[in-house]
Amino acid sequence: MCVNRLFLHGGKRGGVHDIFVDTLMKYGPEACIPGKSNKMDGDNLNIHPSYLQICAFECLEKVGCYYRLYSPVVDALMDGDKISGVVTDGKGGRKEYRAKIVIDATGDGDVAWKAGAEMFVGGEDGRFMPISLVFALCNVRDRDKVLEEYWSGGGRGKLQMIMDEAHKKGVATSSWYSFDKGTLPGVISVNNGGLNDADASTLNGAEAEDLTLVERAGAQIALDTVRLLREAKYPGMEDAMLMTSGFAAVRESRRIRGEYVMTMEDAIAGVEFEDVVARRYGAIDPGGLDIGKHGSMVSGHAFPYRSLLPKKIENLLVAGRCASATQSGQSCGKSMGNMMDLGQACGVAAALAVKQDKTPRKLDVRQIQKILTDMGSKVFNK
Repeated sequence: MCVNRLFLHGGKRGGVHDIFVDTLMKYGPEACIPGKSNKMDGDNLNIHPSYLQICAFECLEKVGCYYRLYSPVVDALMDGDKISGVVTDGKGGRKEYRAKIVIDATGDGDVAWKAGAEMFVGGEDGRFMPISLVFALCNVRDRDKVLEEYWSGGGRGKLQMIMDEAHKKGVATSSWYSFDKGTLPGVISVNNGGLNDADASTLNGAEAEDLTLVERAGAQIALDTVRLLREAKYPGMEDAMLMTSGFAAVRESRRIRGEYVMTMEDAIAGVEFEDVVARRYGAIDPGGLDIGKHGSMVSGHAFPYRSLLPKKIENLLVAGRCASATQSGQSCGKSMGNMMDLGQACGVAAALAVKQDKTPRKLDVRQIQKILTDMGSKVFNK
């Protein structure tokens, strides 16, 4: 899988990014290899999913962070307008976890939603960026040549023509595909735009029914894609096989309405917020969803602390794609490395709030900025 924006112009990005990358790289090239370096998804690593998993565990354990898997949040514990913990459910039954400060890093804003925070859901027209299953192909002949032809020659257009023709005949295909180099020989990772259907953009990643449909369709897309490539004798894919498919990858669902709502116009103008705590690099990427005509965003634009604070709910911080933004604002630099930057800012703010016995809303953001800068993060655009 491709993880974008882990570096900054090919160098260190600082903070948690460096901890993560250094841990991952010690496993060697089977774990990760350099990925694309273009404007949309550069400064990245192509990472073996299993190594990504063990790297995450190790990073948490290094800093003494306790974690528990298989524990989805089903409720928020509230004292008036203050969150005081969460309730999870799983095989062992319901469990309560009390905390002075809670960070919602669920992606879908599950904690904030359960706490009663005001939320945006998709766009104003009720549409969502596509949900898809990323899958991997193996036994690819001369993989480097296939990728070179795909990205610099006519391979990309040829692939889409094959898939579009099949779609007209009722075969499950996607509206777009993207190839990345796997860490193992002869393996290509395939990103895609999910179900190629007029109603696909109405599918909500926060609804179990829609996720079920997406996962079933995504598995079919993976299966049909490799069959179609072989039948068409796509150069290098004559003997390709489906290696693995993942789970429904959601690009957007719920977002909080925060103290500030980040917009695409902010990203295009490169607004410098006084309460900047993170920066987002890359380009505007709505995943194929029509968000209208727009200019180019400033790569490295500021992201304000206020957009991590949900209105009316105290002691809660929200990190990742469910932070406060319009739909088009969320599409600006939404890659994983940028979301890690938001998570790091939330972590620093939470620790500072506990230490000073304050709510996150009452913190002096200059102190957050100093800690992040001391960690090596490029908070200020200097």
